[in-house]
Amino acid sequence: MSSIARTSLRLLCCGTLALAACTRSAAPETDAKAETANEAQQARTDEPRIFVANYKAETVSVIEGDPGTEVRAIPLDGAPHGMDVRPTDPPLLAVARSTGFSVALIDPVSLEQKADIETSKGPQHVRFSNDGERLFVVSPYTFEMHVIDVDDAEVAQVVAFDKKPRRIVVDPNRARIFVLLVAGNEHGGSEIAVIDESSLEITKKIPVGEFPRDLALGNHGKTLVSASFDESTLSVVDTDTLEVVATHDAMTGYGLAVHPAKPIAYSSESFDSVVQVIDLESGREIETITAGRWPNYPAFGPNGRYVYIPHEDSDSLVKIDTTTNQVAAKIAVGVEPVEVAIYHPRRAGADTAGL
Repeated sequence: MSSIARTSLRLLCCGTLALAACTRSAAPETDAKAETANEAQQARTDEPRIFVANYKAETVSVIEGDPGTEVRAIPLDGAPHGMDVRPTDPPLLAVARSTGFSVALIDPVSLEQKADIETSKGPQHVRFSNDGERLFVVSPYTFEMHVIDVDDAEVAQVVAFDKKPRRIVVDPNRARIFVLLVAGNEHGGSEIAVIDESSLEITKKIPVGEFPRDLALGNHGKTLVSASFDESTLSVVDTDTLEVVATHDAMTGYGLAVHPAKPIAYSSESFDSVVQVIDLESGREIETITAGRWPNYPAFGPNGRYVYIPHEDSDSLVKIDTTTNQVAAKIAVGVEPVEVAIYHPRRAGADTAGL
């Protein structure tokens, strides 16, 4: 071999070795960048999220951060209405498509729709069972509650009523469900049906004020409240005795929430565009809050620090600080927001202080 050829071969070998060395040194850096990006994505999606059903826009707003910004609007036709987040893993967001005859199941982390389960005309309100295995869906148009097997994504049972079921509450402390039944003139009085969660049999009916629009449970699960639109009253039920223990005059409309740890209610008086804060033990008005037009169905954050109230005619979600009853934030959402659901990760150390 000539000296020129040997020199060329040495240069080629050195170049190849140098390239390989560069590739080996770059690989860990590339892997590290990818790992950092994955961690950042996981951190972003593992944070609390607030979901708002926008009835007329036919979207679900996804809100992140503190005080909160809409980061995405998930298209969902069929006039989305009632919503709930599965209390167990893997998490799911259920959304009633009130003109779509079905319920959509959405992953609250990836925001991908996982299923669309046919029910009946006008599904309006949804609640997961405590174990997350079943989803209860009420339709006032068909006088029915559909019980969905979540894993199979299909209706497993249908419960019929003689009055219109409008709202559902699942008792976190006992295996029972409360269903708000609205009477027509021919059906007698409105009431709360107490249903055994296992057998789905009605064990008791509790009479409440006429034309009730919402039902809420709070105060460590001890206080159940029905809001009567026709009578402008709140019926307060002791969940131990299942008896009405007080009836308070109140401004009522489309929406009610009870503080998770206190006997305090937030009642949306939609027509007057105010939210009344009421002490459920005394019936005393604590505060009247004006923050937008046509307040709708509210929801509390997990620790009760904030209550979130969609304002249908203002296309906004209002965040109220319950320690001061002052507006903490107004967040722009879609057209005609009606309901709210909150996803907060159940991992250790999850930050829910902003909720």
